[in-house]
Amino acid sequence: MLTFNEIIESFSRITPDKIVVSDEFRNLTYKNLLANGNKLYSYFNSIGLKKGDRVALLAFNCIEYAEIFYATSKMGVIIVPINFRFQLKEVIDVWNDAKPKCFIFQSEFKNIYKNLINKKLINKRYCIIINEKSRREECSYYDKILKDKKIYIKKSKIKVKILDNWSLLYTSGTTGKPKGVVRNHKGYYLLSAVTAVELSIKKEDNALIVMPLFHANSFNFFCSYIFSGASISIYSKKSFEPKHFFNLIKLNNCNFTSLVPTHYIIILDYIKKNKIKKIITKDFNFMISSAPARKDTKREILKYFKSAKLFELYGSSESGWVTMLHPSEQFKKIGTVGKECVGSKPILILDENKKEVDDEVIGELYACTPYNFSNYWRNTKKTSEAFLNDYVTVGDLAFRTKEGYIKLVDRKNNMIISGGENIYPAEVENILGSHHKIKDVAVIGSSDKKWGEVVCAFVVPEKGCELKEENIIKWTKSRLAKYKCPKKVIFLPEKKMPRNSTGKILHKELRLMIKKTSKNE
Repeated sequence: MLTFNEIIESFSRITPDKIVVSDEFRNLTYKNLLANGNKLYSYFNSIGLKKGDRVALLAFNCIEYAEIFYATSKMGVIIVPINFRFQLKEVIDVWNDAKPKCFIFQSEFKNIYKNLINKKLINKRYCIIINEKSRREECSYYDKILKDKKIYIKKSKIKVKILDNWSLLYTSGTTGKPKGVVRNHKGYYLLSAVTAVELSIKKEDNALIVMPLFHANSFNFFCSYIFSGASISIYSKKSFEPKHFFNLIKLNNCNFTSLVPTHYIIILDYIKKNKIKKIITKDFNFMISSAPARKDTKREILKYFKSAKLFELYGSSESGWVTMLHPSEQFKKIGTVGKECVGSKPILILDENKKEVDDEVIGELYACTPYNFSNYWRNTKKTSEAFLNDYVTVGDLAFRTKEGYIKLVDRKNNMIISGGENIYPAEVENILGSHHKIKDVAVIGSSDKKWGEVVCAFVVPEKGCELKEENIIKWTKSRLAKYKCPKKVIFLPEKKMPRNSTGKILHKELRLMIKKTSKNE
């Protein structure tokens, strides 16, 4: 088994001049990627990074990810990609947990960098800024490192083992605190091998990475295509624009992309609005992932892209790919997420006593993939709760059909999925609950045609206080990533907030309340 940097080194000997990664601003051949990655690796050495240290990365999708992946892999340090939508408080929550030794960030995030410096959470010596032209910051400059001839590339003395951890990806916990999902080099190698088999990846293929690279989805597909000797095109615009998306596909001859249902809805609206008849005429693989897709959305995708193949993927940051629904099964097994990916043990559907249930009976889904995560970072309690021997659960409820297909019933109980982003109500509730005029609050997902779900907050005001929906939404936007903020706020008197006998709020009742309201509108 090989690590990410070893794969790059191997292909750089075989096809040094092949373009392996590109974005709107740069192309990298294997030879370029190797040279730049080694420069960065040598710089890590020069500032005293050690095996096992964490390197935080805060950046929009860009080609620098490839070079940083190479250098961190070779150095034996752990890469911590941070959600670029996070507000300062959320970044600090991650920071206090991961305790990074080095911080690489794009110039757009200078304010966060300055706050981390002021709070003495990082030393300027260990900070590297990308795409900064002013040269006013007292830190290192990414482009300068790559051009610096004084940085001598030494032969690596660091022995990186296949079981060494490489990535630390954060996914919000149900308590509102971030959980760090750790995966080792072996996990990425095996996940890439399985993806290559499931998608029949060839060296001539080119994957367009649209979803953020701090996401497990894009991180995993990035590695899978690199390990297969194929190429990567990075969508680096900050917002999704269908016209630009199709231009990139044409320009780079891409034949694969993984998108959330919201992307597909935006694409379909663009096609209808502009009365476009033909966009992609060649064979193309579309992947639906990170959130369930409606049946009519699938039908429209195949209606407008007649030569395309449609896959659907179910997985998690913890287990990687769990099931896949292939093109030939899309409408024969509609409503399911397919069967186990190759190499995985049979999925277990268990009751509350951890006993297997019969087919067609709902239970908690446990997956045993060859690339299950190592552990939650510094959280033995949550790790032990997630594992049952070699099996892992993330709390999803599902059942198995008599033909062996898996159908999801509920996504992590109260979890909201908006545009492919996971939102945990407890985190939003904690923020709203800190407002001095709010006595109590409950957050649920409300159905939305474009985003799948949006955040809806039920608020009990403090006695004698007047609150307005727009003020609450504005207040929240300064404290949370925009996609986590409420799109609807419903005010309730305290007696109307549904609770059980122990005083806990009944989110299920609130969902029914929203459904009734929607029907009457």
